[in-house]
Amino acid sequence: MRHIIELYKSSFGGLSRNVWLLSVVMLINRSGAMVIPFLGVFLTQQEGFSIVQTGYIMSFIGLGSVLGTYIGGRTTDAVGYYGVQFWSLLLSGIGFLFMPFINGFWAWCAVIFIVIAISDAFRPANQAAIGFYSKEENRTRSMSLVRLAINLGFSAGPAVGGVVAVAFGYDWLFVLDGLTCIGAAVVFRVFLPKDKEIEQNTQDILDAPMPDLSVSPAKSPYRDPYFILFVFSNMCMAITFVQFMMALPIYFNEVLFIQENWIGILLGINGFIIAVFEMPFVYEYEKRKHTKLPAIVLGTALVGASYLVLSTTYFAGIAVLSMTLLTIGEIISFPFAATYALNKAVPENRGAYMGLYGISWSVALIISPLITSWLIQNYDYTMTWLVIGSLPILGSLGMYYLHRINE
Repeated sequence: MRHIIELYKSSFGGLSRNVWLLSVVMLINRSGAMVIPFLGVFLTQQEGFSIVQTGYIMSFIGLGSVLGTYIGGRTTDAVGYYGVQFWSLLLSGIGFLFMPFINGFWAWCAVIFIVIAISDAFRPANQAAIGFYSKEENRTRSMSLVRLAINLGFSAGPAVGGVVAVAFGYDWLFVLDGLTCIGAAVVFRVFLPKDKEIEQNTQDILDAPMPDLSVSPAKSPYRDPYFILFVFSNMCMAITFVQFMMALPIYFNEVLFIQENWIGILLGINGFIIAVFEMPFVYEYEKRKHTKLPAIVLGTALVGASYLVLSTTYFAGIAVLSMTLLTIGEIISFPFAATYALNKAVPENRGAYMGLYGISWSVALIISPLITSWLIQNYDYTMTWLVIGSLPILGSLGMYYLHRINE
């Protein structure tokens, strides 16, 4: 027990105050993440859209995410990460509050596109802020701390959301999501004043080693072929992983006959396990001086396996095995993937690098629901999970190639 306590103390030690404050902001924000995990079920059951129409609406999440992530990355490099984060939280919260009043297919497409574009402008700014607020030796743990906060919130949000949807109706999911976004913006503004960004940036410049003049410090990520391969490989995995918020809840509900409250608990357990185990795992892994890509390769493959097992049986218990494999894959790969992308950049182009990394997720959000809805309509769920589960295997091969040539 003493060893476990010391492990946790070491895992969380040495991180900056601002990283902790960012984590609190993300905990508040993600605690209200109740809309997206249940949106597919809501659109099919409450709004009466077909599975194909729902797939198209969900793809507008990806379109909005691409635009928001791109603009967020460029704006972060131009004006700084502080304002982008604050206004993204505040305006997206207001957008969620208006969602219960939407009617019609095209109205849903338009509003989802706008709200998600505003919301996802936050991501590259937040990741760039973590880069400024952390040292290189603890950057992965800083990323993991923020992810821990996200997953703690996400363990509570869907679990509460499932109960709220059953007991009070889906409209309250939008209200709670909007209020927590606005609450996170207020906490961010009060406890992370803007002058902290200027002070930290100045200190980073003073502490930074002399640059290698043979390499342009502001190299564009779009001209980095190895980073492009990394982004493509990550996108293959992301296309599969995002079904966690899209087709998977519908499948659990309509095929495995799992009620919304139990779906929320399943999704919540994912976040809880990550919150408990990810930080110690990252600490122990990095203490042994392991390189990042092998962990990314293994975790990516496990994400694929989590969907492949769904093609083997219609027994409801398979949902537990699937979520377990998905959770382990996420713990092993995700913190290192984000840090790998961040470490490829320099302070002058962190927004651009993290923006392109974020776009790999955004493009996945566009493609994934279209592929899945087409496969379900023309084949069945078994074929869907076989195809979807194979994509991360392809992504892991790309990551393995990068490991062989770069590390």
